[in-house]
Amino acid sequence: MKFGKVLIYLVILIALAAYVYFVEIRHKQKLEAQKAEAEKIVKIDKDKVTQIDLKSKDRGTIGLKKTEATWVLTRPVAVKADPAAIRSLLNTISNAQFEKVLKEKDVKWDDYGLDKPVLTVSVSTKDDTYDLFFGTSNPAKTSYYLRAKGDPRLLLVADTLKNALYKTTYDLRDKTVFAVAPDDIDRVLIRKGGTETELKKETPDKWVMVKPDQMRVKATEVGRDLVNLTNLEAKDIIDEPKKAGDPYGLDNPTEMIELAGKKRGQTLLIGKAKEGSDKKTASNPDRYAKMKGMEMVYLIDGRTLANVKTDPKDLQDKYLLHFKPDGIGKLEVDLDGTKWVAVRSKDAKWTLEKPEKKKNIDAWPVTGLLWGLKNLEWTNVTEPAPSDLAAVNLDSPRLVISLWKKDDKEPMLFKAGWKDSPVEKAEGGSPEDPKNAPKSGTAPTGPEAKTAAKADTKKETESAAPEPAKLPEQISVMVKSHDEKDALFTVDSTFIERIREDLKRLAEEKKKK
Repeated sequence: MKFGKVLIYLVILIALAAYVYFVEIRHKQKLEAQKAEAEKIVKIDKDKVTQIDLKSKDRGTIGLKKTEATWVLTRPVAVKADPAAIRSLLNTISNAQFEKVLKEKDVKWDDYGLDKPVLTVSVSTKDDTYDLFFGTSNPAKTSYYLRAKGDPRLLLVADTLKNALYKTTYDLRDKTVFAVAPDDIDRVLIRKGGTETELKKETPDKWVMVKPDQMRVKATEVGRDLVNLTNLEAKDIIDEPKKAGDPYGLDNPTEMIELAGKKRGQTLLIGKAKEGSDKKTASNPDRYAKMKGMEMVYLIDGRTLANVKTDPKDLQDKYLLHFKPDGIGKLEVDLDGTKWVAVRSKDAKWTLEKPEKKKNIDAWPVTGLLWGLKNLEWTNVTEPAPSDLAAVNLDSPRLVISLWKKDDKEPMLFKAGWKDSPVEKAEGGSPEDPKNAPKSGTAPTGPEAKTAAKADTKKETESAAPEPAKLPEQISVMVKSHDEKDALFTVDSTFIERIREDLKRLAEEKKKK
C-alpha cells in the first residue's frame, strides 16, 4: 500500500474520531447537562444563600443564618453551625431534582398532603426566597409529593431528597468540644484518678512533664492526644441540663482536662458515665462533661478520654537523638575500622566523601540510617555516668557517629562501646578428637590422594578461620548534647546490625557506579 493512501485513511480516521467526540459525545453531554438543569427544582447559586429554615411537624423550626463567612443557628438555640453539615445541605438544595411531573396544573394539594406539609424548606438570598413543600409519600413509599412556591406543578421526588433535608438541631450544630487548635496549645493539665499530670511545650518539637515527674516527653504522643482531643465531637448536647440532684456528676467533677495557649484556654470538666452503655463501650462508657463557665452538657466518647496518656512510663521520651533527618547536613560513622562520611548539598543531593569519594549517591541508605538513629531508644539510664569509662567499654568506643545539623558548627556526638560475646562452639570434637579420626581402610593414591589432600587443607583453613564476633544483647552509649547530661545509656544492640546493613548498601551502591 502506498504512503499516500495510508495518509488519506489516517485523515479520514481522525475526522471520524473528531466527529464522534464533538458531535456525538460532546453533544450528548450537553443535552444531559441541559436536562439535569431543567429538572432542578430550585435554580439558585448556593454561594448567595444567606438563610435557611427547616420546618417540620415533629421537630419544629430550625433557623440558619450566614454572618459574613460563618453560619450560625438562630433557632431553637443560638450556637455555631457545623460548616461541613451546612455545605452538604446547600449542595443538596442547589442540586435537587424531581423524578417526574405528575400534574402540570390544577392540583388539589390537600390530596397529596401538601396543604399541611410534613417538611418545609425555605432558602433565602438577598433578592428572593424559595420554598419547597414535602407532602405525603407515594403508595410505594419510595418517593414524596412536592410543590415549589410559585410552581403550579405536582412533582414527585426521591425519598432520599426528603431524608437529606430532614435534619435535627444536633445534625446542623457545631459538635466540637474544644474550640482551640493543637498548634496553639502550649500547656496541658489533666486531673485523673487523684493525680495531676501537667505538660508544657518548650519548642514546637519539645514537650516536658512538670507533674507528677519532671522529664522530657514524646512530642509525637502529646501531639496525637491533642489532635484527638481538639477533634472530639459531642455525641449529644443538652442545652438545658437538669440541675437538681447533680444528675451528670459535674458539681464536683473528679476528672478535668485543661488545654491552654497564649490566645485562649479551655477547661473540660468530666462527670458521670452514661447509664446503660452497650457492650462496645462497657469498658470505657460515654461520659457527661461541660466546659468550665458554660451551662450546656456534652455526652462524649469515653474511649477517647481513656486513650489520653498520662502515665510517665508511656510518655517519657527515651529517644537518644533529637533531630529531623532532612535537617542533617553531614554524617560521619566510624565503625569496624572504617570511617564513612556523607555530606548533603544545598539541592539535597548526598555525596560520599569517605571511604571513597562518590557524588550523587543513592539517598536511601543514608536516610534509612538517619531514621534508624532518630528512632533509637534507651532501655536504661545511669546518672551520672561512671568515671571509669573502661568499665563500661567506652574508653575506646567501637562506634562513633557525628551528626551536623544544617548551619551548626558543633555536631551531635554518639558513642557506643561493647565487648563481643563469646561464640558458642559447634557441637562435636576437635579435628584431633579420636571420634573424628578417619576410619581404617585403604588410603587413596594418585589423583585421588591429591584431591583428598586439597579437601583436607580446605577444611583445616575453614576450621582455623575465626568465628564471627557476636554482639551482646545490651551495649553502653553516651550522647553529647542530650537533655540528660553526663548520663550513661543502655541500648538494645540490634541497631548495630542495621547500621552495618545501611553501610553495606552504601558500598554496593558505590560499586554499581
